Amino acid sequence: MDNSTQNLSRNIQGLGEAEVNQSRQTYGTNELEKKRKLNLVQQVLHVLAEPMFILLLITASVYFILGEFTDGIIMLILVFFVSGIEFFQGRKTDKALEALDTLSALNVDVIRDGKRITIDSKDIVVGDIVLLEEGDKIPADGKVLEAAGLGVNESALTGESEVVYKKTNDTNSRHFRLNMCYAGCDVTSGSGIIEITAVGKSTEYGKIGSTLKSIKHTKTPLEKQINKLVIICTIISLSFCLIVAVVNFFYNNGLVFKERIIQAILSGLTMAMATIPEEIPVVLTVFLAMGAWKLAKKHALTRNMKTVETLGAVTVLCTDKTGTLTQNKMTVQDTLTHDISLPFIALLACHKLPYDPMEIAIQEHAADQGVDINTYINYPITHEYAFNNEDKMMGQIWNLSGNQILCAKGAYESILPLCHLDQSTQTEIIKQANDFSSHGYRVLAVAKREGVNKIPENLGQNELTFVGLIAFADPPRLGVKKSIASCHNAGVRVIMITGDNGNTAAGIAKQIGLSDHTEIITGAELEKMSDEELEKRVQTTDIFARVYPNHKMRIVKALQNNHEVVAMTGDGVNDAPALKKAEIGIAMGERGTNVAKEAADLILLDDNFSTIVAAIENGRVIYDNIKKAIEYILVIHIPIILASLIIPLADLPLLLLPIHVVLLELIIDPTSSIIFQRIQPDENIMNEPPRPLKESLLDAATVFKCILQGSAMFGVTFVAYFYLLKTGATGNLATSVAFTTLILANVLVVYVLQSDDYAIKNFIVDLKDKVIVIINSVIIGVLMLLIYVPFLNHLVGMAPLDAIELLAALSLALLSTFVFDLLKKPRGRRN
Repeated sequence: MDNSTQNLSRNIQGLGEAEVNQSRQTYGTNELEKKRKLNLVQQVLHVLAEPMFILLLITASVYFILGEFTDGIIMLILVFFVSGIEFFQGRKTDKALEALDTLSALNVDVIRDGKRITIDSKDIVVGDIVLLEEGDKIPADGKVLEAAGLGVNESALTGESEVVYKKTNDTNSRHFRLNMCYAGCDVTSGSGIIEITAVGKSTEYGKIGSTLKSIKHTKTPLEKQINKLVIICTIISLSFCLIVAVVNFFYNNGLVFKERIIQAILSGLTMAMATIPEEIPVVLTVFLAMGAWKLAKKHALTRNMKTVETLGAVTVLCTDKTGTLTQNKMTVQDTLTHDISLPFIALLACHKLPYDPMEIAIQEHAADQGVDINTYINYPITHEYAFNNEDKMMGQIWNLSGNQILCAKGAYESILPLCHLDQSTQTEIIKQANDFSSHGYRVLAVAKREGVNKIPENLGQNELTFVGLIAFADPPRLGVKKSIASCHNAGVRVIMITGDNGNTAAGIAKQIGLSDHTEIITGAELEKMSDEELEKRVQTTDIFARVYPNHKMRIVKALQNNHEVVAMTGDGVNDAPALKKAEIGIAMGERGTNVAKEAADLILLDDNFSTIVAAIENGRVIYDNIKKAIEYILVIHIPIILASLIIPLADLPLLLLPIHVVLLELIIDPTSSIIFQRIQPDENIMNEPPRPLKESLLDAATVFKCILQGSAMFGVTFVAYFYLLKTGATGNLATSVAFTTLILANVLVVYVLQSDDYAIKNFIVDLKDKVIVIINSVIIGVLMLLIYVPFLNHLVGMAPLDAIELLAALSLALLSTFVFDLLKKPRGRRN
């Protein structure tokens, strides 16, 4: 700490013990309020209350009632598998508040009773005098009493990494004031003394934690649709169960009453076992888990698995500028050289070990220009003029082998008056500086004074020689412009929300191809807007500059009130509420705070905007494939339902015994959960608008098509079964032909449903996928074993087939499936 700060600290008494106790009673402690957590039992019950888990438990119960204990146990394993993933995911959702609590684990120097002492930050109270030095983390909000080059990194709150230099007074009405220091921010340079004005949840940091705690995540669109579909399907299945039970009761009037009751119940339960779509929750879990795994391979870590598919429905992508659209690294973009020594003098105007991003950029630029940095940093600095907000400049006097030289840099408005240039030269320099600024660059002027003998007290008392201007920018990331174009092609609007100024934001927006970079709303303007006005303006504005922490939440809410599906990126503590409020919260993995990461659904391990675009495409593919898998499940259950209903009414022997239903389930599960998950996407999937948020998984036209397809499969199966029985074939042979037809139709219908291309083209494409080939080969192989191995065909009530019978079954299966290709309008697909 420098001498001026030490002198001030000697003249301040600070709070006494009684005043500390009084302040603590009035304003509380410097701790954040902790959210009450659900206990283990409550968390388990919360997970199991989901409709899809209730469905699996009902299915397991039906199996146990029917005496199918193996199937019941398998179903319970599925329950534990799916619910286990949900449970462990839920255990992590509230860690954002725990990350905020790390603020309390700091030691802080304060003045109390006229003495400098070190205390735990949680013991800080309003009115305490806190001493700050370079490297300290600020423990609570406080007013600046003294600042000696006090530079603070407020990026955790503002999202921008530019160092903010503090001063003792600030007449500006900005949200984050220059005469205030804020909890959670880091001191990067200088020293200072602050008087605490807010502690704990009353700090800006704590207010964000309170906002975060109050936000509740709503169910994703797919969750709502799946739950609704599961409930409807379960009701339909139970209705069929009741109908079959009643029909069987009256149909078997030759039996005694007790036997009629037992037969009716068993028939109804068999129908329930055959029709309950227990595959749906398994499909959902497998698809989302595999989607999360694919995203991880693309450097995106999924924290909330259920939001993977929601990415495909995103209509607006709100992103910060620094580090996401840009490289988060200041670089020298241009210079105005008035003296060839510009790189050398600019280097000597910086600290030897710089923290400031622009000083680091100057050092790199000097090295690129051939300046030997290692030689000059060994020379001594004899005097330093610290940066302050009044004159916005700084300087250092170096002793270069006996020659004392002052090197200064700062705002050109402050440097130029000290250089005594002629009017025309100064006008040209100012014109060039304004031109740099119009491109969104930050501009520093560099000047020098050689042969310094007498050192003035203030930098402004020196007469300087102008050396040049340096223009800085944080350039766009490679590939961002292409990714922005991909978003626009996919109907996804990109909005930039930044703490930087409007010119800088507009300059970057123009470079990356943002749709509209002319209309900008600043934080000050937004502060004055009503919610209704913001909802209107947000429809046409793509750039928000100089925003405050609460503004991101307001922007997200305004977009959601306009029925947009919002993805929000962020890295700071200030971003956490908006990340949690958005349908998809995306945190930066490399530079993001723990709070932002814990509040997000997705974490970008490479902080790359292009990864978000890949995630959106992945979400669309997952949703499309889930729809196809559910269509398949519906189609396959139709012949099972019809066989259970119609064949008994036709006074024919049962075609599908429980063992046949189990065999069909063993085909349906891997086909729906693995094969459909691996289907390649349509090549124009990112050239279509996002799906409507309220789009039904199965619309009326799709349901009708599925019923028609399933009915055709049952129709050919029934015709074969009926014909063979009526022409004198044995029951086992009729069952064998009919069941083989149904199994083959199960395999072939996948190629019909998987895309809008013709089935034969889909078949050729799938031959390139080893997993699909293996699964289908196993299905056909097991079918051949059931047909031709005596022990097995006896077990399932089937008989061997000759070549003609086998060919007939294949022809019927082809007829019931591939004929639906006639209804298609093929589109291109990625091979």
